[in-house]
Amino acid sequence: MNTKHHLLVVDENPYVVDILVQTLSKDFKITVASTGQEAARLLIQGNRFDCVLTELDLAFFSGLELTKLIRMSRLASQTPVVILSNAPDSATRIECLEQGVDAFLSKPFNPLEVKAKLHALLRRADSPIEEPQRRLVSMTEQSENKPFWLQKSRIFSMLFGSYLLPQSA
Repeated sequence: MNTKHHLLVVDENPYVVDILVQTLSKDFKITVASTGQEAARLLIQGNRFDCVLTELDLAFFSGLELTKLIRMSRLASQTPVVILSNAPDSATRIECLEQGVDAFLSKPFNPLEVKAKLHALLRRADSPIEEPQRRLVSMTEQSENKPFWLQKSRIFSMLFGSYLLPQSA
């Protein structure tokens, strides 16, 4: 892996943030947001992250609200979200999973477990099966200022081109 994955860490506790940054900075490029509003602003401004690691219980804008924002975003909807929390009850976990949370880690956490969970999620996100979808999103971004017919033909050929090629006998 030539480039580091970009991770957004969202937690109001500076001690937790310090532990996460110390543990993860060797393997990841890290951006820190100390509030849910700050994290939302970074996402709305178009910053791209490969994974979001957030506390569930943030004041004013929770980790669940942040997850909902990510899932509604055209560009970030497939971004893995990991929730850190003081062991929420089953109902809270179910609600979070229904809203698109990919994984939970309980506080206090083992920093090496956090690192392993992030690597596992990002391995899955980087799998070749996801590549056509990433190319489609990239193509759509690059085509926004081009005529609609050109956008449509490029996307159509990317999606169905391999099915339209003549088969060798």
